[in-house]
Amino acid sequence: MVVERETFEVATQKTSFETSYYVSNQVPEPSKAKSLAGELARAIRGHWGVESNNWIRDVTFKEDGVKAKAGNQAQVMGLLRGLAIELIWKTMHKNFQAAIDKFVDSTDALESMLLQVNFL
Repeated sequence: MVVERETFEVATQKTSFETSYYVSNQVPEPSKAKSLAGELARAIRGHWGVESNNWIRDVTFKEDGVKAKAGNQAQVMGLLRGLAIELIWKTMHKNFQAAIDKFVDSTDALESMLLQVNFL
């Protein structure tokens, strides 16, 4: 399967193009080729969703630089970061760093977001 992507970087105003190749052991039957292509596309998109979350954890939350001192402290902090990511996704924020900066600067904005997702 060949996937061609076009990405626009807002900060630099540059467009880039990328071609990715994927291999599957599925044999497409002519009558089911369209549904198989859709299934493979969903699997690829799902994989990139996971990669996106990992990038947010690494870059925005700097998770790799945090050293845990107690037994399950790393697990608890990982769960809290995951919760924060999901809450920010639910409010449709595209820029996680900007959302976090806004919440740090304004507890009212944080409270409003938590009310919006029925967390409070």
